[in-house]
Amino acid sequence: MGETLIMRGSHAVTDAGRKSAGVIADGAIAIRDGTIAAVGAYRELRAQHPGARVLGDGTQLLMPGLIDAHSHGRGLSPIQKGVPTDFLENALIDWAYMPVLPPELTSALCALRHIRSGCTTLHHNGFDDEGRAGWERAHRSVQTYLGTGIRLAFSPSIRPLNRLALDDAAFWRTLPPDLQEWSKPLVIFDRQAMEDEYFALFESLRDEYESDDTRILLSVAWAHGATESLLERTRDAADRLGGLQIHMHTLQSPVQKAYGLRVHGKPTLAWLDDFGLVARNVTYGHSIHVTEADIALIAAKDASITHHPSCNLHMRNGLAPVVQYLAAGVNVAMGMDDKTINDDEDAVMEVRMIHKLHRLASFELTAPALDAYTAFRIATTNAARVCGFEGSVGALAPGMKADAVLVDLDRVARDPWIDPDLDVVEAFVQRALGADVATVVISGRVVMEDRAVRTIDADALYREVREFCAKGLGPEQRARAEVLRRIKPYVQAWYRDWEKPVLGAPFYAINSRT
Repeated sequence: MGETLIMRGSHAVTDAGRKSAGVIADGAIAIRDGTIAAVGAYRELRAQHPGARVLGDGTQLLMPGLIDAHSHGRGLSPIQKGVPTDFLENALIDWAYMPVLPPELTSALCALRHIRSGCTTLHHNGFDDEGRAGWERAHRSVQTYLGTGIRLAFSPSIRPLNRLALDDAAFWRTLPPDLQEWSKPLVIFDRQAMEDEYFALFESLRDEYESDDTRILLSVAWAHGATESLLERTRDAADRLGGLQIHMHTLQSPVQKAYGLRVHGKPTLAWLDDFGLVARNVTYGHSIHVTEADIALIAAKDASITHHPSCNLHMRNGLAPVVQYLAAGVNVAMGMDDKTINDDEDAVMEVRMIHKLHRLASFELTAPALDAYTAFRIATTNAARVCGFEGSVGALAPGMKADAVLVDLDRVARDPWIDPDLDVVEAFVQRALGADVATVVISGRVVMEDRAVRTIDADALYREVREFCAKGLGPEQRARAEVLRRIKPYVQAWYRDWEKPVLGAPFYAINSRT
């Protein structure tokens, strides 16, 4: 049995689901062998473990580590790579100009930025992980993450359909002959082989890395780029593994909502339900452009969504009806999606974005606003579930994994003053920043102390990133990006007016034109 470590706070937030009843004044946790052994008053735990090392001076907030349930592990945002964000349909082409860094840099940078802001678990959701290059990139990413100490859920992903545009075969025929010839491999290829390679990759990752501390999950890159065979095989693989979590981007834009009705003759969620893919182990990324019937279906089947407030603003996606989801009983989890509001992957700020944006759900004076504890829960216990760690992370309780952080409250409470009777979670959600996080412990291991990350040489990493990016795009990537830029006006013309039939009465009425 290993040595005991105590973490102490002026307040310990043990479980956001219990609201203020889960907050212990002058609280602490005792950690042994990577697990929380006890939770309670600091005085009592100190008396029980007089020789234990103590982290925290009693002035900080002790809380569970935050959880990012939807990341792509890019490390640098599109803006940092010189590509301003835009509508998804435009961005999918514009992103061709972004430098493609090796996974040893992107995954390390992603982990560093998460850890610094108190995020102890992240879900890396892959994209276009096909072929030998995708295989190698996925393995190198996982290995890099594991070296940083962050808790990892990892899901490789592919798009065997609609890689160029939605309804890609019909779109492709609208292109001039030279662009048709260039883009033919994106539209006409062996989809069966791609799917076979995907499941081989998934099995190889699972065989090598799946553990009590690491989850390898399934993913359909997006519901709007999936073949029926991919959906069926993904469902069957998840069932075989006891209901393994499945992630997919769904209804991120009104164009995607229109596509489901055009191609399937029914809403996308109803189509997925035909394949048994509206279920407790399925999570939909974004899920903005839904109907009341969609929300009812997700709730009835106990599925989840990930909510990416900053990304949705960056990408001009719209605003997910989180208040309606929560009212229906849907599990809503936080996802940062590599695009936070200050472009810095600040997990604390993303909690605040959730809290602020969804105060606008109603102008009825008696309607309660989304409260701070609910926003905190979205970023902890709710997110733990969709990452495959339900019941083991996201709260501070005996037997759970020792993922906890200490947040300095100097700026929050003493700049220059805050009412001492204000609820501490309210104060944290309203005023804290990722920069206030001082200490991070993951599985009982001190990963960051006094704001110094122990597992990553940040200075060396930054030098490598700058040196790589300074090289610019290679001629092959630049040539590809230039051709895609020629295709972009055709994509925009293809989607013209798709959104009009599907944009009806909004869930949130934020203003009026009359």
